[in-house]
Amino acid sequence: MKFTEFNNILREGARIDHAEDIIFWEGSAGAKRVIDSIIGLAKGNTQSLTIKWDGSPAVIFGRDDKGDFVFTDKSGFVAKGYDGKSKSADDVEKMLLSRGKGQPNDSYKVFAGNMKSVFPVFENAIPKDHRGYFKGDLLYFNTPQESNGAFTFKPNIVSYTVKTDSDIGKRISVSKAGVVIHRIVDPDGSEKPLTDYDIFQGSQLLVLPPVTVQQPPEVDMSGVNNISAIVTKNSSALDSLLDKNKLREMKMTDFSNVLYQYVNSKTDSGLDNLGKDFMMWLQNSNVSAPKKAKMTEYVKTNIKAFSALWQVVSGIMKVKDNIIDQLEKQPADVKASIGNKPGGEGYVLAHPTGDIKFVNRAGFSAANRAVQR
Repeated sequence: MKFTEFNNILREGARIDHAEDIIFWEGSAGAKRVIDSIIGLAKGNTQSLTIKWDGSPAVIFGRDDKGDFVFTDKSGFVAKGYDGKSKSADDVEKMLLSRGKGQPNDSYKVFAGNMKSVFPVFENAIPKDHRGYFKGDLLYFNTPQESNGAFTFKPNIVSYTVKTDSDIGKRISVSKAGVVIHRIVDPDGSEKPLTDYDIFQGSQLLVLPPVTVQQPPEVDMSGVNNISAIVTKNSSALDSLLDKNKLREMKMTDFSNVLYQYVNSKTDSGLDNLGKDFMMWLQNSNVSAPKKAKMTEYVKTNIKAFSALWQVVSGIMKVKDNIIDQLEKQPADVKASIGNKPGGEGYVLAHPTGDIKFVNRAGFSAANRAVQR
């Protein structure tokens, strides 16, 4: 496979959208599939709802066309100007320490050493006859510490506690490194979810299987029905507002992305009253002056649909956050926390049209954005 093909693969399909953001990209149909998915949870269909692991760093590993093992991080895999596809433990450490400007600090040296130490663990887990790559996030470089009948590890923002006598806990106890896989990339460039966890050899590398939600939440159906009514009443106006062809003709193809950026910015200042300060935010944003003028006029012309859009976004967010709050309080073999507060990155709801992310933006998203990297 050519380098450029893999470069494209790494960019495509990586982002799972927040439940409330899907309307930006899919219009009223997207809002309806989110609503239907939430109703499914209320009916007890929780088999497709799994914990979203907060791993770090993002890693890519596997065997190339010749069968040579490659282990690197995401930046290394798509690097230009240096060979980031490390094929030995020494190579990965050297690659990490040599890139960038200036001398690496002590913590980065430790990170590079950790990547070196787990290289053979990952290599031994991949069969010699395998071809293709796995994309995932590291969860731990060494067997986690055990205390009070549980293993604890913190790969990024979220701390995880896993009962030692649980199935996952027993597998952690005999492992040396842990990883969660997001996608498998075949030699022909096709990308798909990992379904065969038996492909990995030995027990030193623990590839975390999906951890599903066991108990259905009590969904606020009055809130769901209210959102559904708003979408039904305003579906034509919403679809017109977000129509890609019309936005292309107006040279505003990034309108949906600007809406998304606006919501992300609100995780820092507060997610109340979404939409009401959009105009003020837009004027202070990095959007070009001509486009600011276009978008301002466009919103004013379509103010009814614009208002309905934020009613839907806010309504979905409220129902979603209530569901997350309930799930975080359920008894489980895996518990997540940020600082001293219960809760993790959230959950992913598998859907054939596109997975849906259930994340409390005022919790995890705000904490993640606050980290200096």
